Amino acid sequence: MKFWINLNLIGITLLLCSAMAYGQFTVKGVVQDETGLSLIGASVVVKNTTIGTTTDLDGSFELQVPEDDVTLVISFIGYETQEYQASAAMPEVLITLAEATTQLNEVVIVGYGTSRKEELTGAVTKLQSAKLEQVPLASVEQTLQGNVAGLQAVMGNGQPGSNVQVRIRGIGSITASSEPLYVIDGIPVTAGDITRTNTTANTMASLNPNDIESVTVLKDAAATSIYGSRGSNGVILITTKSGRSGKPRIDLHAQYGVNDWAVSEKKRLKPLTSEQYTQMFIEGWVNRGESVQDAIDRFDGYYPGAVTFNSAGDIQQINVETNWIDEITRKGQNQSYDLSASGGNDFVNYYISGSYFSQDAPIIYSGLDRLSSRVNVTVNASPKLKITNNLFASTLDQRGMSDGSFWANPLYTGYFLAPVIPLKDDQGRYYGDHLFFMGGNNPVGSLSGDDERMFNQLRILDNLSAEYEILKDLKFRTSWAIDRIDVQEFFYRNPRYGDGRNVGGFATETNIGENNWIGTQTLNYSKSLNNIHQFTFLAGYEAQKNQRKGLELSGEGYPNPTLRTLANAATPTQASSDLAEYSFESLFGRVDYNYRLKYYLSGTVRRDGSSRFGINNRFGTFWSLGASWRLDQEDFIAGLSFIDDLKLRASYGTNGNAGIGNYDHIPLFGFGEAYDGVPGGAPSNIGNVDLTWESTNSFNVGLDFGLMNFLYGTVEYFNRESTNLLLDRPISRTTGFDALTQNFGAMRNNGIEITLNADVIRRSDFTLSLGGNITFLKNRITKLDEDIIDVTKIRREGLDFQTFYLYEWAGVNSQDGTPQWFTDSTQTELTGNINNAERFISGRSATPDFFGGLNADIAWKGLYMNAQFSYSWGNYLYDEEARFLQGDGALTPRSQTNLNLARWQNPGDVTEVPYFRWGGNNNSNVGNMTRWLYDGSYLRLRNFTLGYRLPVDIVNKMNVRAANIYLRGTNLWTYTKDKDLYLDPEASINGVVASPVPNIKTITFGLDLGF
Repeated sequence: MKFWINLNLIGITLLLCSAMAYGQFTVKGVVQDETGLSLIGASVVVKNTTIGTTTDLDGSFELQVPEDDVTLVISFIGYETQEYQASAAMPEVLITLAEATTQLNEVVIVGYGTSRKEELTGAVTKLQSAKLEQVPLASVEQTLQGNVAGLQAVMGNGQPGSNVQVRIRGIGSITASSEPLYVIDGIPVTAGDITRTNTTANTMASLNPNDIESVTVLKDAAATSIYGSRGSNGVILITTKSGRSGKPRIDLHAQYGVNDWAVSEKKRLKPLTSEQYTQMFIEGWVNRGESVQDAIDRFDGYYPGAVTFNSAGDIQQINVETNWIDEITRKGQNQSYDLSASGGNDFVNYYISGSYFSQDAPIIYSGLDRLSSRVNVTVNASPKLKITNNLFASTLDQRGMSDGSFWANPLYTGYFLAPVIPLKDDQGRYYGDHLFFMGGNNPVGSLSGDDERMFNQLRILDNLSAEYEILKDLKFRTSWAIDRIDVQEFFYRNPRYGDGRNVGGFATETNIGENNWIGTQTLNYSKSLNNIHQFTFLAGYEAQKNQRKGLELSGEGYPNPTLRTLANAATPTQASSDLAEYSFESLFGRVDYNYRLKYYLSGTVRRDGSSRFGINNRFGTFWSLGASWRLDQEDFIAGLSFIDDLKLRASYGTNGNAGIGNYDHIPLFGFGEAYDGVPGGAPSNIGNVDLTWESTNSFNVGLDFGLMNFLYGTVEYFNRESTNLLLDRPISRTTGFDALTQNFGAMRNNGIEITLNADVIRRSDFTLSLGGNITFLKNRITKLDEDIIDVTKIRREGLDFQTFYLYEWAGVNSQDGTPQWFTDSTQTELTGNINNAERFISGRSATPDFFGGLNADIAWKGLYMNAQFSYSWGNYLYDEEARFLQGDGALTPRSQTNLNLARWQNPGDVTEVPYFRWGGNNNSNVGNMTRWLYDGSYLRLRNFTLGYRLPVDIVNKMNVRAANIYLRGTNLWTYTKDKDLYLDPEASINGVVASPVPNIKTITFGLDLGF
C-alpha cells in the first residue's frame, strides 16, 4: 500500500558547564520522559550548589562536577523532580522523569485558548500522549475508559473501527444525543456513525492516536459553557503534535500482534455438537408426545444421512459435524507502523507524520485498514504574526459482517444452525439449500466471499489560522477550517442463498459526502496591574455550516456472481438521494481574573443561533460563573509543610443540547410517492415551530490537593439538571401522525468523583506510582407526565432513566420442568403462565452505582511495567437474544447453545432451564424477563505493558537517539461478579445487548526508535 511516510524531528538547546578543577569528572546523560521522548531544556544541577546545565536538543547533557560522587537534581516543568547519584564509576546515565500527577503551573488546553492549572475554576482532566500512544486500538476514545473520572467509553462492538459511545457524567437526554462535543485543534468536528447499512463505523477512527499530543476533557459548566449549545454533554479537546525549534528529529513506531475474543474460552457460549443436538431434537419431539422412532424418522427426514442410529434407537455414528462458530472465527492479528519527523527554527516549526494501521478481528473477513498522514506547520512570519496550518488526511477501509441482530448477524446465525447440516454441498460450494438455514443464510459462505460488505471513508481536515499581536497585550486570531468526509458503502448478497436467493442476488451502493465549514475569530487581551490584579478577556465570533449529501442505488438479478457492480444487475430497484444542512452562528466571551495568584474568578457567555430550531426559539444564551481559592498560598496553610497544593473551586452555569434532527421543527413533505399511478407527495413530518434547546444547569465544587510531595488528588461533587427534554408525545391520529416532538421532561445526574495518585517510591533507579479514580453516579427523571415503556425498560418520573421493566423469573418447577414467574411485585405468588404475570420495577438499572479505573507504574533502570484497570459496579445487562439462543423448543428446529445442556429432564432436577419441547413450553421464552438479566459488574485489566528502554551506551552504538522495546496486552483478564455472565461486560452502554461482534483482547510486540 502507498501511504505518506514522513519524518519526526525535535530540537534541542545546549548547556552551561563549570570550570574544571582537580578531582572533577564529567557526567554525560540523556533526560527523557516515560515514553522515551527527550526533554529539551530540562535542568540538571548538582545538589546544594549553583553548578548546573540544561539538556540540549537531543535531551542530552554534559556536566563537569567537583567530586567523584555527587547528587544531581533533574527537573522539568510538568514532570516530577528526581535526584540521581552520579559517580566517576558510572559517568553515563539515562534519566527518566515521570509526568507530574498534579502541578498547578502545568499548561492545559481550554475552550479557545490555554490556561495554567492554578487558574482553572472548572472541572478539567488532561491526558498526555503517553496514555494514548502505542495502544493497538482503532480510535482514541477507547483509550479514555478508566483514565478519566466521570467518563464512560464503551465500544460495545468488537468490529474494528465501529462506533464508541462516550458518556460524561451520565446521560443527559431522553431522545437527543448524549455524546460529547469533539474539538480537534480548536475545531468542532463530526463524530459518531454516519453509515446507512446495518453496521457501525466511527468517523473518529480516522485519527492516528500517535499524532495526538494531549486530550483534555471538559466536564462542568465553567469549562464547557464557552461551547454553548453543544457543551451540555461535555467536551473532548484533542490537540495534535507540533514541531519544536531544533535539529530534525525522526521517530519510528512499529507494532505487530495477535488478537482473540476478550471473553474467556471458559465463559463463552458454545454451540451444541451433533450428538448433543440430535439428543435434544429427539427429546423435544418425545416430550411433545411422539415415540422415539417417530422422532428419529422426523430427524432423518430433516437431515438425511447426518446420523446413523442402531435398532435400539441410539446414536451409532455421527456422519456430519459442523461447528459453525469455529468456522467463522479465527485468531486475528493487528499491526501498525508510524513514522514522523519534526523540528524547526526561529522562523518555522513542523511536524509531519505518516502511519499505517491494520486489524483483522477474530471473525473471518472482519477487519480494518487505515492510512493517515498529518502535516502541521507554524510560520513566524514576523515578530507579531504567526501563521499555522494543520492538514490531516486519512483513508479507512472497513470490511466484515453486519453487526445487526438476528439473521443479519452471521455470529448469531452460527449458534442457531444445526451442527448436522454440512458446510458444503457435493459440488464443493458453500451449502445453501437446507430448509432450516436461519434466514436462508450460510454464515461461513457469506463471510468467505459469497457475500460482500465494504465500507470506505476518506477524511480531510484542514485548519488554517493566523495570530497577530495588535498591541503588547492584545492579540487577534482568525481560523478557517473544513472537515470533509466521503463515505462509500457496498453491500452484496449472492443469488444462491440468503436475502438474495429469491431475486437472483442483489447489491446496494451508498455514497455520502459531508462538508463541515467553520470560521472562528477571537480577540484576546491580557493585563497585569502591579502583579496583583491579572485580567484576561476573550471575545469571539464563530460561524459553522454543515452539508451532507447522500445517494443510494440498488439492483437485483446477478447472473454472474463474480461481476458485482450495479451495472451488471439485471434490474435496477432503487435510486434515492437526500440533502441535509444545518448551520450555527455564535458570539461568545470569557473573563478571567485573579488577585495575587490566590483568588480566581471566571465568567463565560455564549449566544448561539441554530437552524435546527424554529423561528420562535432559534437563539439561546448560555453562561457560567466560576471561582477558585488557592488555600496553599494563605499564611495559615503555607506553614504546614505536608501540604504542597490545596485549591478549592466551584462553578455554576448553563449549557444547551442541539443534538436533534436538522428539520424536526419543520412540516415536511415527501414526493417519492405515487397515487393511482400518478406521482405525488405526502406529509412526512408534522413539525413543531416551538421546539427549543434542551438546557442543562450544572453545579460543581471541587478540591485539588497535593500532600507531602507524595499524594495528589481531586475530589468533586457535581449536579446536572437537564430541562426541556425532547420527547415524542402522542397526538390525535386524525393529524396523520401518532406523535409530535415537544420539549417536556427533566432529568438529574449527580455524583462524586475522586481521583488519587501517589508516588510511592521515587528514587534515581526505581520508581513506583499508583493511581485510581472512582465516580459515584445517580440518575433520576424529575419530570415526565406519562410513562414511556419500551421492550425492556420504563421511563417514569422518579426512576433512573435506565430502569429495567421485566417479568420476574421464578425458576423451574423441579417436579415437571415447567417455567415459573412471580405474578406481581409482591413476589408472593407463582404462576406457570406468563400471561398471568405482570412486568414490574425491581430497582435494577443499566446505570452503574460506581465506575472508574486503577493504574500502576513501575520502573527500574531501563525496565518498566504499567498496568491499567477499568471497572464498573452495580449495573445490569440484558441479553436481548437469549430467549432464542436459550430456547425451549418454541421455534423448530433451531439449535441452541451449551446452556441448554442444563435443561430439566427428570423430576427433582434443580435448574434454571425448563424442559425442552418442540412447539414451545407455555411461552416460557416469549416475554422479556429477568431470566436474561445479568449483573454487569466487572473489573478488567485494560492495558498491561512490559518494556525496556535501552541504555545510553547501547543506544549510542546503534547510532540512534533512543530505543524502546515492549510487550503490551489489552483486555487480558476480566473478572465478573455474576458467575453466569457469558456476555462481554462492556457489550453495551445502555444495558441491552443484541448479539454484536465480541470485544477483543490483543497481545502486541512493539519497537520504538528515535533518530
